[in-house]
Amino acid sequence: MAEYKGIKGFKVQYLDQDPVPAVAGWSAGGNLNTARYELAGAGTQTAGLAFGGNTPPQTGATEEYDGSTWTNNPTGLNTARRFLAGAGTQTAALGFGGYTASTPGETGATEEYDGSTWTTSPSSLATARYSVAGAGTQTAGLAFGGTTPAGVNQGVAEEYDGSTWTTGGTMASARRYLAGCGLQTAGLAFGGSITGTPQSITEEYDGASWTAGGTLNTARQLLSGAGLQTAALAFGGDIPPNTTATESYDGSTWTTITSLSTARRALSGCGIQTAALAFGGIITTGQSATEEYVQYGEPNTFQNVGQVWYNGTTKALKFTDETFTDSWATGGNLNTARTRLSGAGTQTEGLAFGGYTTVDTGATEEYNGASWTSSGSMNTARDSLTGAGNQTAALGVAGYIQTAPGTGQTATEEYNGATWTTVTGVSTGRFELAGFGIQTAAVVFGGNTPTRQSITEEYNGSTWTAGGSYPVAIMGLGSVGIQTAGLGFGGYTTTPTAQSAEYNGTTWTAGNNMVAAKVYIVGGAGTQTAALTSGGSAPGASTSTQKYDGTTWTTSPANLSTGRFFNPNIGTQGLALTFGGQVPPYSAATEEFTSTGTKNIKTITVS
Repeated sequence: MAEYKGIKGFKVQYLDQDPVPAVAGWSAGGNLNTARYELAGAGTQTAGLAFGGNTPPQTGATEEYDGSTWTNNPTGLNTARRFLAGAGTQTAALGFGGYTASTPGETGATEEYDGSTWTTSPSSLATARYSVAGAGTQTAGLAFGGTTPAGVNQGVAEEYDGSTWTTGGTMASARRYLAGCGLQTAGLAFGGSITGTPQSITEEYDGASWTAGGTLNTARQLLSGAGLQTAALAFGGDIPPNTTATESYDGSTWTTITSLSTARRALSGCGIQTAALAFGGIITTGQSATEEYVQYGEPNTFQNVGQVWYNGTTKALKFTDETFTDSWATGGNLNTARTRLSGAGTQTEGLAFGGYTTVDTGATEEYNGASWTSSGSMNTARDSLTGAGNQTAALGVAGYIQTAPGTGQTATEEYNGATWTTVTGVSTGRFELAGFGIQTAAVVFGGNTPTRQSITEEYNGSTWTAGGSYPVAIMGLGSVGIQTAGLGFGGYTTTPTAQSAEYNGTTWTAGNNMVAAKVYIVGGAGTQTAALTSGGSAPGASTSTQKYDGTTWTTSPANLSTGRFFNPNIGTQGLALTFGGQVPPYSAATEEFTSTGTKNIKTITVS
């Protein structure tokens, strides 16, 4: 009888147990019953506690987590508040500080939880404060950071012995909106805000004094954390914008690891470095989502797609494969149906601006993952423009004004999350151009003057300078990426084209062709090595979706519900958003794209 090695060319692994899914990662847990942000937490991943926060208004709601489901405690905190801190376990927790509905709002109130009831301690923090961080246990707690009624950041720590607060050591950097973890005699403070600027500072406490620790890779505020001083986890927060960034700390260095699934700020967490819990927070509204982080111990092996092994315990031959599922789902409609608009941001924090209804418009709308809200209009109403950046720091560039036919515009505007400000315009006025990057490091290229162009211009936050020319004079193409790693694709030269090209910050290099030619594409989702585009004209309003992996374009099996062109694409390759465009007529429809990859262990059966 032939052996497996003789057929496949390699031996089958012999394992006592099946491989675990991954070294580390976040997965969905049960949702909170009360969606909220600016809350506190305590406990472990399988015995967690969430309390207080903002719904709005301030709440004292308390919930317990059993590893899969949150259960309401009917009593709740005695003092409803937000921006408080927590410490301890599910059955012996401590809640302190925060902001109440009274005047002044800042409080030093301290409460102890015994697994069923909150009891107010006779001892309050010496310094009433909110946006405070905490660490330790119910009988050995630590409070640090935060801000006072006068708006002064705090650095003085306070220690709790189960009945009384006393003054501890002073941090080198007084700050608010920070996170903490660890013990009273081995505490950790990281991130936060000083005069509105997110921080990467880390400080370690030894029970008496604070010393500098390793610097976070992602400076941020309104983050959360879990673990110990020598084995900590930092996750979420606001850069801005909201971030999914997760980092682990070994007592000296922060290392970036697998990100949260949902970017959010003002969330809470609990647990240890290898088994943490993240819950609540805000995107544009309060969240109920819970995520569980697991770092697996060393088994026989970790799962790899294509792996084949024999499980000696169950006496079964097995293998691992991976199934990807792509899908488009209907989102909330734009308030203003339009075509030839532009966009920026992500699937849950999107921005739509400009375009054409029956006239040019400067209408701006923000998307929160469910619905669009109108915001400040652009100063120059126009269509066929391009954009870059995110929902709170966007760029709108060039375009076309119907009342000035045949003339490309140079106007550039910056958006701060509420209003647009006119800044230095591009050197060459044009429309149906492409762009990518962030507000302070953007690239625009191609377009129509009304002669097709190959011109590239780079923006540094104040001025535009010439970049490398695109390989062909082109208009109506798509784009994605950052200033030093961008991608252009599709468009119209003398006919619709499938070409693509990559930008390294200096020069363009021709890439592989798309599966099919497309024109009148707006933007793109993802990065230079993981891009996505949908819709466009092929010719006629297209429903197709194409994906790029840095080398090859492929067609996704998922099609748009509504075929259209001049529809912006934003977000990531796995979580994309498209909206508006031309069907015809002009559309308000929004669609959300999700791509999920799942590793599957399968048993080989023989007969």
